[in-house]
Amino acid sequence: MEAKELGAFIAQIRKEKQMTQAQLAACLKVTDKAVSRWERGMGFPDIQTLEPLAVALGITLTELMKCQKMQQEVSVQDTDAVIEAGINIAKYQQKMQRKKMMQGFGLIVAGAFVIFNAVYLHASVTFSAILPNSADGPTAVFYAGKLGDVKPYIWGMVGVAAIAGGIIRIIRGRR
Repeated sequence: MEAKELGAFIAQIRKEKQMTQAQLAACLKVTDKAVSRWERGMGFPDIQTLEPLAVALGITLTELMKCQKMQQEVSVQDTDAVIEAGINIAKYQQKMQRKKMMQGFGLIVAGAFVIFNAVYLHASVTFSAILPNSADGPTAVFYAGKLGDVKPYIWGMVGVAAIAGGIIRIIRGRR
């Protein structure tokens, strides 16, 4: 089953029932953006949402999964096809969740690397010295500075942003 095919079928049945995306979303307790995404073929409904979606549209689960209305009784082969399609959707959703988690962990590792690199740069490019003007200590001059135009605090901020992005990606991937 293709996402675009399922989306077109959901849109067709919804329009036949004279429902808006917002009304369908309210029945399913999802956002209207989720319904829009399904209808555009940008993703599948969650596996737990398939049965309530079929009920809300007034069709059977088999009809929903086959993306066509049935005129006759459902055969065992049709039921097997529906179950297989449901399993494929669940596998796809798990694959996307794992992908988001791995991207999040990658961002966190990259952010940590950038922060450690910024700390190293800060420690290695600074210098300080004491220039005594006289023999007594109170008139000595202390100065410190940085070599080059390296801005470690900017790299530190980039690292923090990468870690924050990774954490957000992991949280969104779990939903």
